[in-house]
Amino acid sequence: MNPSLLLTTNQPSVNPTTTTFLSPFLNPTPLRFTRKISQKRRHYRYNYGLSTVRSSASSVPDKPPSSSISVKPDVFGGKKELSTIQSLVDAMSPPIRIASSALVFAGAVAAGYGLGVRFGGSRNAGVGGAIALGAAGAGAAYALNSCVPEVAAINLHNYVADFEDPAALNKEDIDAIANKYGVSKQNEAFNAELRDIYCRYVSAVFPTGTEELRGDEVDTIIKFKNALGIDDPDAADMHMEIGRRIFRQRLETGDRDGDIEQRRAFQKLIYVSTLVFGEASAFLLPWKRVFKVTDSQVEVAVRDNAQRLYASKLKSVGRDIDVNQLVSLREAQLAYRLSDELAEEMFKEHARKLVEECISLAVGSLKSRARATEATRVIEELDKILSFNNLLISLKNHPDASRFAPGIGPVSLVGGEYDGDRKMDDLKLLYRAYITDSLSSGRMEEDKVW
Repeated sequence: MNPSLLLTTNQPSVNPTTTTFLSPFLNPTPLRFTRKISQKRRHYRYNYGLSTVRSSASSVPDKPPSSSISVKPDVFGGKKELSTIQSLVDAMSPPIRIASSALVFAGAVAAGYGLGVRFGGSRNAGVGGAIALGAAGAGAAYALNSCVPEVAAINLHNYVADFEDPAALNKEDIDAIANKYGVSKQNEAFNAELRDIYCRYVSAVFPTGTEELRGDEVDTIIKFKNALGIDDPDAADMHMEIGRRIFRQRLETGDRDGDIEQRRAFQKLIYVSTLVFGEASAFLLPWKRVFKVTDSQVEVAVRDNAQRLYASKLKSVGRDIDVNQLVSLREAQLAYRLSDELAEEMFKEHARKLVEECISLAVGSLKSRARATEATRVIEELDKILSFNNLLISLKNHPDASRFAPGIGPVSLVGGEYDGDRKMDDLKLLYRAYITDSLSSGRMEEDKVW
């Protein structure tokens, strides 16, 4: 047995999971804007109300089989109805619509000329009639074509709202709807619908209340963003819009618990948004300009949430840790954007707590009155500690150790429950019990030497 495993020195403990987010947005004093924030580029209001109405779109691509549902389709609202002229446009293909517009205009010109000649009695009157009715026909043709983007947007909304699993959308589906009506995704009406759909989806992906992030939000949002084909600047605007909504809710909150809930929600929004847009988030997400959040405070939000996610991942790690778990931990650490330094500290702390659990059980058994029945359990718990420590040492020297989570190595009790003079006596008792058991046969057994 290595005595250094049980002996400690008094050093200040480092707890990487206890941090404070000091954003002005999160201060009890409400934030006051220095200038009015407005969206000049768009004049659409984004409604986040939920509806249980399901809808269907006409002449839309076939939907693929549903996968596991993470966001319910009713978050996009109910079916939008088409007006009479919109229904007429919806039934026409682009070539037919263009031909119909030309026929309407030509028919109006011809009818106007005929009526002018008939009632005016001259060719000039016919030309005047052709101009008058031609203008009316042109107006009708323009009205017919001007509502096409709105029809495309309504069909896009109805299609997504009726999709059983929104996460299973693909870019081809959205492109097919745009191509069906001959509109560009940059068209104002169609783009506004894309923005609204994306905003609703992102809002639904975030956990409600004080629930923690699950860890798959970033990948889920990126996948949906790519499927919609929405540009990053437009998508980033929607993340800022969600931030404004959280801010408004915070101003309306009258109790302290609700205020804390909104602070946590805003912090999670910063973290997920930063990971969704990567390096581009520096100029796509103007947290400082809109909410007076500095770059250092954004870093704190990213660090805190990354630590929470990694801590949740560490909960599945026990004393039987293997290579696959260590590789998975490393992948999670990189995905969460947690620094190697913090990941190493957190893993060492987790390993120390696993050892402390065994120590506490061993101490409890050692001090139990039923010494005869508990003596064996004391040695069993100490053997678990030594086996775990030996496993970590062997994993540290593994050929693929570079692919493992940081922090693999011998366990240290420094900074933990048993790092203090008051607990030193307990460790000495355990050490004495282990030595006594090891020499019970009159000599030190080989399997007791580590």
